[in-house]
Amino acid sequence: MLLIMYLSLGVVTYSFSKDNFKGTETHPLVDALYFCVVTMCTIGYGDITPNSTATKLFSITFVLIGFGFIDILLTGVLSYMLDLQENYLKGRMRIRMKVALALGVVVICIGVGVAFMRFVERLDWLDSFYLSVMSVTTVGYGDRVFNSLAGRVFASVWLLVSTLAVARAFLYLAEARVDKRHRMMAKWVLSRDMTVEGFLEAVGSKSEYVIYMLKEMGKISDKDMLVICKQFERLDAGNCGKISLADLMESHQ
Repeated sequence: MLLIMYLSLGVVTYSFSKDNFKGTETHPLVDALYFCVVTMCTIGYGDITPNSTATKLFSITFVLIGFGFIDILLTGVLSYMLDLQENYLKGRMRIRMKVALALGVVVICIGVGVAFMRFVERLDWLDSFYLSVMSVTTVGYGDRVFNSLAGRVFASVWLLVSTLAVARAFLYLAEARVDKRHRMMAKWVLSRDMTVEGFLEAVGSKSEYVIYMLKEMGKISDKDMLVICKQFERLDAGNCGKISLADLMESHQ
């Protein structure tokens, strides 16, 4: 809803200031929506550009604030699709699913763009693929643009989804690399021999050894431990080193 309101604000602003924009015209409302989407997605084909101080300031503000709205939109869609699989996908498999889903959306977006540009915009296959990839990756050289009414209507929706799909895919790929690094660190920690220094720190109960290994793997930090200890002390009303059912019921009163 916020995204629709924001785009509507941009369309209204453009419509009242259309004489201060230069470029190829089709339909006033379509051109306004097309310009707002192209600006918000940071593509910048250059086929419609601001031509006054006021419209330039409007464009700067619109792109800086608006990009966050698209991110919220796509995050919500992907999160909903991933939550459907949450009962079946855990940990590593969930990250892989996120990467596969994001890359799949990117491939579909590129394919839809190629088909539209080939059969509606009447570009050849190479130029269709070229414009599709340059658009979804927000490069936007400007040598190939949407000049027809149908093309700009399509681009207003297609660009809104595809550009953020690419950004989200790169984010999930980075997350997968970080997860792989963490798993390699955990494997190294578990496979190495115990040192004297490690023995002196981890000596004691099984729980103390587990805490030591988790800290070595980078799973928890001293700050995390401090927060947990404070929470335990708050629940341990009797200061006996244990949390009883009576302590838990007392904390809920």
